[in-house]
Amino acid sequence: MSLPTISSLCRTLGDDLTPAAGFGAPPIPVTAVHVSELADPTAYVTGGELLLTTGLTLPADRAGCGAYAARLRAIGIAALGLGLGPVHDSVPEPLADACREAGLVLLMVPDPTPFLTVTEAYYSARAKASEQHLHDTVAAHRTLTNAAVAPDPGSEVLRRLARILGGWAATLTAAGEVARIHPSGLIDEAEALQDAVARLRVAGAHSAASFVAGGRFVALSPLSVESRVVGYLAVGTPRQLTAGQRHVVTTAVALLSIDTLQRLGRASAREAGARCVALLVDLGHAAAARELAAAGGLPVPGVEGRVLAVRGRDVQESARVVYAWCPDACGVRTGATEAWFLLPSRHPDLVSLAGRLTAHDASAAALVSPRVRLEDAPAVRARLEDRLRRLPDGRTELADAPDGGPEGELAARLDVFLTGQKPPVVQALVAYLRRRGQWEHAARDLEVHRNTLRYRVGRAAAALDVDVDDPDTAARLWLDLRGRGLA
Repeated sequence: MSLPTISSLCRTLGDDLTPAAGFGAPPIPVTAVHVSELADPTAYVTGGELLLTTGLTLPADRAGCGAYAARLRAIGIAALGLGLGPVHDSVPEPLADACREAGLVLLMVPDPTPFLTVTEAYYSARAKASEQHLHDTVAAHRTLTNAAVAPDPGSEVLRRLARILGGWAATLTAAGEVARIHPSGLIDEAEALQDAVARLRVAGAHSAASFVAGGRFVALSPLSVESRVVGYLAVGTPRQLTAGQRHVVTTAVALLSIDTLQRLGRASAREAGARCVALLVDLGHAAAARELAAAGGLPVPGVEGRVLAVRGRDVQESARVVYAWCPDACGVRTGATEAWFLLPSRHPDLVSLAGRLTAHDASAAALVSPRVRLEDAPAVRARLEDRLRRLPDGRTELADAPDGGPEGELAARLDVFLTGQKPPVVQALVAYLRRRGQWEHAARDLEVHRNTLRYRVGRAAAALDVDVDDPDTAARLWLDLRGRGLA
């Protein structure tokens, strides 16, 4: 996603934001707009900002202005905007000279234009860029998803992926030989990747690599069945992949596994398609998963579902048990002994599944989540697999899984919260609950200011969408956190 620049903001705002005399408006990206009257604001910025000030504490002498401008330049401020009117009627000469010497862009906000006008223009431009980026990303995922149901899905996915990235895309065998490539005229570039493939084989099934070869940026991703690498997807582009393009490549890896599995005879077409549906959900592409399921004649994931994690001596046999119990399940085997499944919200009795699993394998262990939103399934799956690794052999916690209700919803939200939040926010919530809402004691435990604690607890409450001061909610949160070994 492209950021607004100094030049684009000046064009948008016109007379409300103009370069000072002797300065231009270069296309420097702006990461944020920050207002500060501090003589040294560097502790509150990270670089790339447009810094706005009225010059209230601006030094009057050249040496002071020189030090001020040098500090801003050193931390990477994109430009300094001086608001005229409240303190200065015009740009002070010492400031202009200092900015010129430091190479810092100096802009003017005329009287009576408020700084809010500049801030609103900036964030409006960012919102439009984000909306366009999201539209482009969704369109790219839809294009790849549609290719997966073509007569030759593997070749069509490669063709469309190459067009989206503006380069080439190829599938390689496990030995690094080119199986297919688009455009075909660039086969020499793909054939030069065997050394990189050899290094990845040593690194393992979940390793990927990126490097420069032949003047292009190359990204190499393994295509794996269970824990065995059966091939690779390689892409070559004229520029380094953006975050959005990397997500598109990840989607292509998931879709190409259909073709790989079918060619190798590792699974039925239906199970392969269901696996890709589950993988797309796990990668955060719920809409693409629904489109693929509908196009492939598979059960379309609903708004909610459950995540089931299973461990056993022979996970392939365990998977057959799950599919026989619920044909609409979508499963992914993550190793020789473990697998996880996406279950529809309406499924057969879980008690019967527990009986079937233990009858097939006395050492089988299994866990199931409460009903969760499909978008939250990836975080819930990660937490569930972590719990499964600590579960003793022969134990299946299926019969008492919460089925909706406040307890189940809160547990699911907590799984998402613990996966997505940084440790200081989690620690703040734990300390606040331990001290039963006593700010001073909790802040002292963490050795932070109580305002910092209030901010972090507020973030936690907003992320969980709960009132942490409600006694019932606080008690359930505390017990859930203790059950996860965090309190």
